[in-house]
Amino acid sequence: MNSLYLASGSPRRRELLTQIGVPFTVVSAAIDETPLTNETAVAYVERLARGKAAA
Repeated sequence: MNSLYLASGSPRRRELLTQIGVPFTVVSAAIDETPLTNETAVAYVERLARGKAAA
């Protein structure tokens, strides 16, 4: 099984991946996750994903 990068500092996400046996590497990024004014849900998720991938 391939390993994945977990771009989150969430202890719960780490716990879930460990429980199901998925190998992962934690790569936390200091990204401000506050939604922008009038930002759609799709734009919000895309902005965070791109920001975390670039970090």
